Amino acid sequence: MKTCYSCKGRVVKKKINIEINGVVIQNVETEVCERCGEEYFDTPTATFIQNVARFVEKERVGVKTAKPVAV
Repeated sequence: MKTCYSCKGRVVKKKINIEINGVVIQNVETEVCERCGEEYFDTPTATFIQNVARFVEKERVGVKTAKPVAV
């Protein structure tokens, strides 16, 4: 049995949904502490989440900085 680094509670495998600035990534495999809710991701999953977050932030900034063009 795996234990949580934070509270020593039991860690179980679970699929969760992650929301990043309005974009939802569904069924992300992770390990979650049953006591405190701490989430643990393997390296490929963490890298994927970081890449999605960067993309979403880049697109969001692009939209915010867009200026109307006279036609």
